[in-house]
Amino acid sequence: MKKIAFMVAAILAVSFASCGGNKANNEEATKNEQQLKDSVAAVAAAASEAAADKAVEVIDAAKQAGEELKQAAKDKAEEVTNAAKDAAKQAIDDAANAAKSQLEKK
Repeated sequence: MKKIAFMVAAILAVSFASCGGNKANNEEATKNEQQLKDSVAAVAAAASEAAADKAVEVIDAAKQAGEELKQAAKDKAEEVTNAAKDAAKQAIDDAANAAKSQLEKK
């Protein structure tokens, strides 16, 4: 925000300087205008680079979160599968014991 305020102030300064009408002031205004253009270009380049860096950072964080989510899903699937196996094994054992008990009664 400070940079934007600086750029606005510089533009106003160039505008006021160019209103003098004489050659020296016009040359100074042209010089100031070029410096301002160079400054604006440098600020724009820096902002663009910062935005690109931030985008890469966000993409990397998203990739990491995706990998963590994928691992958590695998872990949960393994947990559920093991629980289902245990429940099936217990059901088979219970059925076998019930059948054995019925056979022993006869």
